[in-house]
Amino acid sequence: MGRQSEVSTLQRATAAWEEFTSTGCVGPGAIVPEVLESWKRCRSMGMDPYQVNHGVALTPEELLDRAGRKKELLELSLPVMREVYAVVKGSGFVAILTDEDGVILEAFGDAEMTESGKKANLFRGAVWREEVAGTSAIALTLNTRRPIQIAGAEHYFAHEHTLTCSAAPIFDPEGNLTGVFNMTAHSEQVHPHTLGMVVAAARAIQYGLRVWKDTQRVRLANHFMKATQESISDGLLVLDAKGNIADLNRQAARILGLSPELARGKPVATVLRGQTSLLKVLEKGQPLADSELILETTKRRVSVHVDAQPIRDDEAILGVVAVVSESKKLHRLVNQISGAQARFHFEDIVGESDAIRRALKMAQIAARSRSTVLIEGESGTGKELFAQAIHNDCDARAPFVAVNCAAIPATLIESELFGYEGGAFTGASPGGRPGKFELANGGTLFLDEISSLPLTLQAVLLRALQERAVVRVGGHRVIPVSVRIIAASNRDLTREVKQGNFREDLYYRLNVLRISVPPLRDRPSDIPLLVDLFVRQVGEQCGKTIKGTDPAVMEALQRYQWPGNIRQLQNVVERAVNFAQGEHLTVETLPDYVLDRSDAHGTEAPECRVTTEDFPDLKPEELAEQSRLQAVITQFDGNLVKAAKALGIGRSTLYRRLRRFGLTPQLARDFRDLRLG
Repeated sequence: MGRQSEVSTLQRATAAWEEFTSTGCVGPGAIVPEVLESWKRCRSMGMDPYQVNHGVALTPEELLDRAGRKKELLELSLPVMREVYAVVKGSGFVAILTDEDGVILEAFGDAEMTESGKKANLFRGAVWREEVAGTSAIALTLNTRRPIQIAGAEHYFAHEHTLTCSAAPIFDPEGNLTGVFNMTAHSEQVHPHTLGMVVAAARAIQYGLRVWKDTQRVRLANHFMKATQESISDGLLVLDAKGNIADLNRQAARILGLSPELARGKPVATVLRGQTSLLKVLEKGQPLADSELILETTKRRVSVHVDAQPIRDDEAILGVVAVVSESKKLHRLVNQISGAQARFHFEDIVGESDAIRRALKMAQIAARSRSTVLIEGESGTGKELFAQAIHNDCDARAPFVAVNCAAIPATLIESELFGYEGGAFTGASPGGRPGKFELANGGTLFLDEISSLPLTLQAVLLRALQERAVVRVGGHRVIPVSVRIIAASNRDLTREVKQGNFREDLYYRLNVLRISVPPLRDRPSDIPLLVDLFVRQVGEQCGKTIKGTDPAVMEALQRYQWPGNIRQLQNVVERAVNFAQGEHLTVETLPDYVLDRSDAHGTEAPECRVTTEDFPDLKPEELAEQSRLQAVITQFDGNLVKAAKALGIGRSTLYRRLRRFGLTPQLARDFRDLRLG
């Protein structure tokens, strides 16, 4: 009965086709509506149903380009097409794949059918859109986006009446029509099961496209994630739920000295020593924030800062992701932000006198060495400028950290130099803090006014220099550091050693390369050069143009003894530029004490001289320093703030020195009256 029904259907289609081609219409129910509407469109386009050579095909170049654009569809469809064809092989079938424009991308089948199919345009590159190929299963599937079977005379062109075609649409993951799968055979092979097989095959291809798309998305996401991991400057370390290293980027491998290939899949406990904090994150599920760890591998021991977060779903902790940063890199960043960088070079040191040339030559020798340097000189002579120039000539990219030992309270200087662990004392940061030694690691630590360092701290400093390592206050970890020390003092350290104020062993540890920076009074020939420099700098800041200096001004500046040295000269020039009314500096712009003739030949003003009769307990060198303090205080009419600025020291340091010499600030201000009385 089934076979007779199919034959009857073909006969009815033939009768309907003949009626339509003759009259342009058919009786009700003679043919399915979709086929009839297609016939009408073909007739309206002027197609001759008896025409044989109506086909259109792409050139080989065009077909190659189109196949390239449909590469994924082809790769996923061919295995399915071969599998379907294997079921009907030998039955006279041809399997066909078209794109969304009806262009045949692939066609293969039984040899006999393939050969006859060429005459019916069933070959690669042929176009099967309705406006070209008339009514067909491929054309109607493209139009309706539904599976359909066209048998015998249902085709518009007569030479195709010997064919039966079953076609189904193929949609991409976004729901767009991307192709058509079609099976074609002789008309006597018509069977409803054929269409069911074609539909199943089209859906298999669709599923493959969706899986491929999802795979591409995952692959793309992995590429993006990998690129993101590798582009960041910090290390990323990922642990799985068992504490194994699931992944790490190149930065983490470099920081920790690991091979990514060898480390992946290994328990972190066997690869890294000191990682117990990471396993606690995995165990307790609590994040680890800005924690400093000492991690060890078989190749290295490194200090790192770690931020770790647990990876969790609704029920369990799946792993840990940790951001690992080198401590020394963070320290360099801190130094850059805080301005702990050397700005001056040897060319910034102005002077042509023999005294400054000798100091420069010694400094240049020191710059070629990593040995400890001791710079001695009065306040304001430019000791830090020498220290920065030495550092920059050696390695300008490394950190330069300066510490004024006299400006830090004795109770805080140890934690300032060596750092502290969290909770080491009241008010300490919970996470601890690195000291200046750690911040200067790999670079230079400049210890200014080192003579002010308490004796107890001198012993700790000596140990740090000898062992090249520090221990934070309240901690036990030994932290290795590689630091070049440049120390400076405005006191004679040999005298301080004799008086028991400075450790002899520390002095010899520091006094490897000694540089003596001359006071300004010993290099008067350099004053014109310095004045020109300061005039230009201040003029730019003030928006003034100063073209010259009167000879009387230069004579007064070179005659004055400059107890505050270069810093005091800079202040005087700044004052003069601000007071200048024209384009030259005149004597009217100078302060009165610079013009005082009583100080013309290097003698202290009578009211500022201190003798052993006044202070019998002071040694001669202490009397000299006391006299210099008194001279500067007198010049500024007892204003200790200005005096401290001229001396290049803090006001608290000045008060401390006055107390050392048995003077109170008020007594210092009234010194002239005491002497005259």
